[in-house]
Amino acid sequence: MKVCLVAVGSELLRPGFRESHSNWLAEKLESAGFEVVSLQVVPDDPEAIASSLIQARSSGGLVLVTGGIGPTRDDRTRQALAAVLGRPLRRDPRAESQVREWCRRHRLPCTLAQRQQALVPEGAFSLRNRAGSAPGILVTRGTGALVALPGVFSEMSFMFQALIPKLRHLARSQPVTATLRSAGVGESRIDRRIRGVHARFPRVEVTTLALPGEVTIQLRSRGPGAPGEVERCRRWVARKLRNDLISDTGEVLEKVVFNLLKRRGWRLVAAESCTAGLVSARLARVPGVSSVFAAGAVCYNDRAKERMLSVPRDVLVKHGAVSRPAVLAMARGAAETFGAEVAVAVTGIAGPGGGTAGTPVGTVHWAVVHPEGQTARMRCLAGDRERIRVHAACAALDLVRRTLLGARAGGARHRA
Repeated sequence: MKVCLVAVGSELLRPGFRESHSNWLAEKLESAGFEVVSLQVVPDDPEAIASSLIQARSSGGLVLVTGGIGPTRDDRTRQALAAVLGRPLRRDPRAESQVREWCRRHRLPCTLAQRQQALVPEGAFSLRNRAGSAPGILVTRGTGALVALPGVFSEMSFMFQALIPKLRHLARSQPVTATLRSAGVGESRIDRRIRGVHARFPRVEVTTLALPGEVTIQLRSRGPGAPGEVERCRRWVARKLRNDLISDTGEVLEKVVFNLLKRRGWRLVAAESCTAGLVSARLARVPGVSSVFAAGAVCYNDRAKERMLSVPRDVLVKHGAVSRPAVLAMARGAAETFGAEVAVAVTGIAGPGGGTAGTPVGTVHWAVVHPEGQTARMRCLAGDRERIRVHAACAALDLVRRTLLGARAGGARHRA
C-alpha cells in the first residue's frame, strides 16, 4: 500500500527548523510492507492542510499526518480533517477521559482548550496517547485509512508503534531490501559503475543517496523470487564498487573501522584540526568503541599542535599547518603521545576565509600512521564550511579503513 506523509507545522518551514519525522516513519512503514510515495510539509493553516489532505487521499492508500492536534490555537489539523471528510467534529468520551486523566496526573486545569483535543470527525476513532495529552485520530475508508498523530516525536513514535499492527492488514507483501555503502567517490561515478544494473535486474529498484564523502545504495524488490534477485543484485553491485565499498550489509563506516581495528587488536587515536572532533564523534557512535579508540585531540592553532602533538615548529614555519609534512607530524605525534598503534590526522581550510592562491579554501590533508608505515592524502573539497568539515571527517575514517585493509596483520607498535 502507498503511504502519503503530511507534516503540519509552520515552524517546519522556517530557517533553523527541519522536518525529521519522515525518515523514521518511512523506515518503520517499509519494514511493515508499506511504500512511502510522498511527503508534504504544510503550515498551520486549515486551508493548506485540507488541500494537502485532498491531494494525499487521491492515492487511495494510507495518509499519515503528524502535528496540529494539540491544545494550542495553531493546532488546526482536526478542523481540516473534518472539512475534507465532510463530517462534523464530535466529542469522543473515551478521548475526553484520557485528556482529563492527563491533566489530573500533571496537576493542570482541564481547560476548554485541553478538552478540544477530544474532538474527532464523526465516525472516526480516537487513539490513546500514553506519552502526552493529545489523542490521535483514525479514519478507515474501504481499503485505505487516514491517521493523525501528534507532532512531538516521543508521542508520535510511541503511538505509531502501537498503531502499526492494526494497519498491517492494509499492507502488501513486505519488501526485500539490501543496503550497500561506499566512500571516496561521488554519486555520479557510482552511477556510471552500476549503469547496467537496471537491465540486468529489472525487478530490483535501485536508489542512491549522496552525503558528503559517502554514497548509500539501496536495493528493493517484492513478490515471488525477490530475496534471490536482491541477493544477486547485491553481489553484482558490490563487485562493481570494488575498494570503494564500505559495506554490502548496511554497516556504517565507523562500525567497519571499529571491526577492522578489533580484528587486529590495534588502537586508534585521532588528531583533528579543521574537523574539530567530528572524526572522534563518529567513532563514539559505535557501542564499545573504547576498546579500540583511545583518544582524540583537537588542535586548532599552531601552538596546540606543538604542545599536544609535538609537531616541530620548523615544520609549521616552513610548510604551514595545512601541508603534508604537518599532517604527518600530527599523526606521528598523536600515536606517540597516546601510545596507539594507529593514528589519523586531518588539517585543512574549511573557509569561508583563510585560503590563498596556493592553498585555496577546501584544501584538506589527511595522514594515517600504523605499524607498517604511513599514508598521506590531499584533496580540495567543494562546498560551504560545514560540508567541507563533514566530508573531511568522513574521508579521514575512510583513509583509516583503506589503510587497515592494506596493512598486514600483526606488527609492533608504531614508534614516531
